[in-house]
Amino acid sequence: MSSGTLKILFIDEKRITSDLEKASYRKVGVHIHQATNFAQAKDALQKDGTDVIVINYDYGEIDAVSMCEHFKKQTASAAIPIIFTSVQPLPKRVTQRTTGPDLFIETPVPREYFIEQVRNLLEEKTRETERVVHEGVVVFELRGDTLECPIQDVSKSGILLATDINIEAGTKLSLSFALPGYKKPIKVDGEVVRQIAADGRRNTKAGLGIRFGEFNGDSQKRLEKYIAKSQHDDPKLVYYL
Repeated sequence: MSSGTLKILFIDEKRITSDLEKASYRKVGVHIHQATNFAQAKDALQKDGTDVIVINYDYGEIDAVSMCEHFKKQTASAAIPIIFTSVQPLPKRVTQRTTGPDLFIETPVPREYFIEQVRNLLEEKTRETERVVHEGVVVFELRGDTLECPIQDVSKSGILLATDINIEAGTKLSLSFALPGYKKPIKVDGEVVRQIAADGRRNTKAGLGIRFGEFNGDSQKRLEKYIAKSQHDDPKLVYYL
């Protein structure tokens, strides 16, 4: 994703035509391209860099599931995350497919919320190529209690905790966790960006995604050094797309 500009390909029958509506997307750092059929979508993917594909599942003129499967099988588009939108929950036959969407957003939702969910998805996909497994624990305070949560993985930009504790997105937390080979703990302020529900079908554990913000002292340098060393010394610890 280039310099914070988010390029979205919308596949939908609704066309965004007014200058005011286009300007509202540009205001939040989003460039949109639209397609109303499969041919237009393929043409758009060939002509311009696309960060994410959004398909309206309710659009009867297209087969959203087949289209999603096609894009995931093509080398040029396989790495582009795909989002389904719908005014009602998706059928299980769609959500359980291994070639199904990377994210589902039930609409309508505020534009700002929608864009935040898209950015969170892209950040998670990016982290999958640079995160390492870490068997330590994170300590933080929540509503006056000191909590410890096991770490699933950590990257330079965030951390994934193994927990079913319900903490709302946007909650600020001050985190502390140890790294092998370092005496001082990593201390950093973070923000909860996603709650992950356990899913036995996909072998997904319950988790809490936290994006790093302000680091304390030299914590950021020590973390980056640890991430680089872990990837170099033990590539098995890296999750590849």
